[in-house]
This record gives sequence, C-alpha cells and structure tokens, in this order.
Amino acid sequence: MQTESRIRTGRRLLHIGSVVAALVIGVAGFGTTAYAQNTARVKIDFAFVAAGKEMPAGAYDFEAAPGRVVLRSKDGNAASIMFPVITRLGRHDADPDPELIFDKVEGKLVLSELWLPNSDGYLLTNTPGDHEHRVLGGSRPHK
Repeated sequence: MQTESRIRTGRRLLHIGSVVAALVIGVAGFGTTAYAQNTARVKIDFAFVAAGKEMPAGAYDFEAAPGRVVLRSKDGNAASIMFPVITRLGRHDADPDPELIFDKVEGKLVLSELWLPNSDGYLLTNTPGDHEHRVLGGSRPHK
C-alpha cells in the first residue's frame, strides 16, 4: 500500500512539475514575443524634429510601452527621447514593416506617428492646421 501511495505521489509531483515548467516556458516566450513586437530599428536619411528637439539623420530604435514611446539614436550619440502617446491609431492594414509619419511644418519634418509592424499606431505629435506628410518605411513609402 505504501508503495502505491508513493508512486501516486511521485506521479502527481511529476505532473505538477510538468505543468509549472510549461507555464514558465510559455510566459517567457510570450514576454520575448511581446517585446519584439514593440520595437523597431529605422534608418532615417534626413534631419527631423522629435519632441521639439532637432535630430540628425541616422539609425534609431523605437520602443513602445504603455503610454509612451522611446526613441534612441544608434549612431554614436546618446540621444534618447521619450514621447508621451497622445492616442493609439487604428491600423488599416497588416503592414509587416515599421512606418514613420512626419508632418511638414515651417520647412521642417516633425515626427508625428509611429506604426510598428502588424500593430496599431501611436500619435506622438498633434499638428494643428493643414500640413503635408512624409512617410518613411512601410510597404508603400511616399513623399
């Protein structure tokens, strides 16, 4: 009897251990996937304005988190800018590439929207009045 009880207890512990291991692996994998979907590296080949600061052309990483987007320069200078998200923008397509929208204001290109792959967009700057846009990236970029 004691042997059968020990076998059942061992099986129960093995089952619980397997479930816990599967959960840990699943949560770790989900965290990595979510992180990867909320980041993008983009090469911007022109000077622009981000959160009121003039930025040179170069490579930049964008990381989205709840309520904010962080832009980090990858070209040697340690520039890092945090944008509060004004609102989320509904995606109208399933674009697999990151896309940036710049508003043309007084001869300058102001970063206004970030669209990460297969995700809703982020409104970073609200430009009142009529203005033109420049689109960088995405499947169908245009000026």
